[in-house]
Amino acid sequence: MSAEAKSRQRLRDIMLRRYLRLGESHTMHEVMGFLTDKHFEENGLPFLVVIAEDGTFAGILEPKAILSSVAGGPVDSESPSDDGFAEIVARNLHLTVGQIMNRDIPRLSPDAFLEDAFLCLAENQTEVAAITEDDRVIGLVTARLLFEIASTLTVGSLTGGVIPPSSS
Repeated sequence: MSAEAKSRQRLRDIMLRRYLRLGESHTMHEVMGFLTDKHFEENGLPFLVVIAEDGTFAGILEPKAILSSVAGGPVDSESPSDDGFAEIVARNLHLTVGQIMNRDIPRLSPDAFLEDAFLCLAENQTEVAAITEDDRVIGLVTARLLFEIASTLTVGSLTGGVIPPSSS
């Protein structure tokens, strides 16, 4: 497939279809349990898709939100704490996904093109966009996925897949 043909790929053909779905009422304690799954050990911390009670897409629980809510200090307190790390984590495990998730995730159609995803992530300064149909998430497009595709479109088409050495 030519670089031009690859750049006109529809998002339904490249989107990520494997992701963890959870509800807004799940607690951080439950999320930490989900993250011990073997899949996450192999692939790292994923974007976690949050589904509303009616089954529609509600948002994304991003890795940075998990870190800041669980270990970043007393999220539900305005006063600084001298507690140790374990105490801070224990205190914040009751927080719900709905309290800390990102609801401002851009959405794209599965029929949108690869270039639309690049523009969307750049314009929204985000690392992920939800691919939705009828307000239900069917996939994700991430900055990492787009970077991998872009590298095959540029380096691969220009050099046959070999990155030439830089000239000094």
